[in-house]
Amino acid sequence: MVLKRLALALALLLAAAFAQSEKPLLAGGTLLTAVYPGDFGVSYVEAQPFARALGLLYWQDQGQLILGLGPRRLRYVATPVPASKTALKKLVTAEQPPALRDGDRVLIPLRATSRALGALYSGSETSLRVLLPEASLRGLSHRVEDGRDVVVLRLDRDLNAAPAGAGSWWLLGLRAEEQVREVQGLYLSRIRFEPGPYGARLVLEGSEGWPVEVAYFPSEVRFYVGPPAQPASDRRPLVVLDPGHGGDDDGVRYGNLAEKTIVLKVAREAAQRLRRQGYRVVLTRDGDENPSVYTRAQWAAKADVFISLHVAGSPAVPPGPVLYRYAGSRPDVPVFVARARTLLDRGGFQPVLRRFARSSGEVAALSDAVEEAFGRIGLSARRAETPLYLLEHAPGAALLVELGSLTDANDRARLSNAAQQSAYAQVIVRAVARFLGGQP
Repeated sequence: MVLKRLALALALLLAAAFAQSEKPLLAGGTLLTAVYPGDFGVSYVEAQPFARALGLLYWQDQGQLILGLGPRRLRYVATPVPASKTALKKLVTAEQPPALRDGDRVLIPLRATSRALGALYSGSETSLRVLLPEASLRGLSHRVEDGRDVVVLRLDRDLNAAPAGAGSWWLLGLRAEEQVREVQGLYLSRIRFEPGPYGARLVLEGSEGWPVEVAYFPSEVRFYVGPPAQPASDRRPLVVLDPGHGGDDDGVRYGNLAEKTIVLKVAREAAQRLRRQGYRVVLTRDGDENPSVYTRAQWAAKADVFISLHVAGSPAVPPGPVLYRYAGSRPDVPVFVARARTLLDRGGFQPVLRRFARSSGEVAALSDAVEEAFGRIGLSARRAETPLYLLEHAPGAALLVELGSLTDANDRARLSNAAQQSAYAQVIVRAVARFLGGQP
């Protein structure tokens, strides 16, 4: 009898702790119910119907749930309702209230969730309302990239896209007039917008039967139409261009000319031209930053062709370009690289050894190709050796190329001229294409 009374008292205590008033809630165009756990003035709503009403992505397991709107992801850990009313008050009145698990339901804090989604929240003594403002289309573009059509929608807020039949999607909450855009794509012929009850319907004519990937970015949705590039393309030779210095390290400087700026311009254009020809290219830096020697060496270790670009600045150095190759093995060179080079030079088994290093003859072939390309623009390149860390640890065909000297007036005039910088970039492109056989 005593146990029964205790159980009844505990049940009453739990019921009191979770006492709640209710209000009608209009979420989008759907009527739901908002509840107030413990009657502490903090509104909650059942998560799944709320997500459905606003067109949100929804995922839930035993421990957490996720709501999604475009690129936004709201993650909640579902906390069991505490037996103590004091503990419940502490939870729901916190600055970031948690989700609450109430039996089979998961409740989420209404005001905090609305704020995180950019939704409009309003209330009165008798009812509440949450809605996402209508979205507007700010721009539409189409391009062909990596063998796929890419359609980019720029918007004034985040939204979700839901399948609406073959080749079409609902853009939930988007206000858009009926329009047609003719395109010349690999798969697409036209892009159409049709007004609908849930937003605008996007029709990608020509995408039927082909894979379509939807990607979300801030205030932007992209559609990728067609199969992705084949993994086999990753087996193409990797060309790594290393523009020297960067960030707070200017390298050589003469007046307002800085080595870091010159070599970055040359490397960027060379990379762009090589990519257009189908080569796989990486820049060790693509801005005014200064990667560590270790970071650069990591890229050098992966490269089939590695070219580090620099400019000389000592009056003792003769003018004109200089091609530096590694100066022979040292004790700190990785053993597998040093031995592979040695065995290659002695006629070792090529298919295995070439996985670890290029022979000295292949490095010389790259040097020949660069020298010949400089000759095409009227410059004679000298050759030298250096024990540079990057070259010593690069198992591929690796060179350091000094484009010229800033202390020489003729070199300086060339290095500061945009047309000549472009010519230097074409030297790198011709040399790499010749070394790799002229084919991507």
